[in-house]
Amino acid sequence: MKLPALILFLVLSQSLAFAAGVSIPAKSPAEKLQIRLRQQNIQIQRDEKTGKLTKAQAKALKARVEAIRQQEIADLKQNDTKTLTDSQIATLNQQLNTLSKSIPIK
Repeated sequence: MKLPALILFLVLSQSLAFAAGVSIPAKSPAEKLQIRLRQQNIQIQRDEKTGKLTKAQAKALKARVEAIRQQEIADLKQNDTKTLTDSQIATLNQQLNTLSKSIPIK
């Protein structure tokens, strides 16, 4: 009876020790922006499917998300790098915040 408990304890302690050493890389502000853009599109699709948005409303909101994405691409080209400045990220996030508020809640 004591031997299985000891084996279980050793296995669990090894698992915890291994998991503690694994770190999850932090997401950059640009990666978080990409996630927000995807989530916004998913939310629009979900709201259209459940009837919270009409097809026309969903189309208009998707166009606004796409406009923000195009602004991100233009900013990247302007910087001639694969990164955005903090100011650009803040501006894009503000645009997403405004967009989020314009999605009707029923």
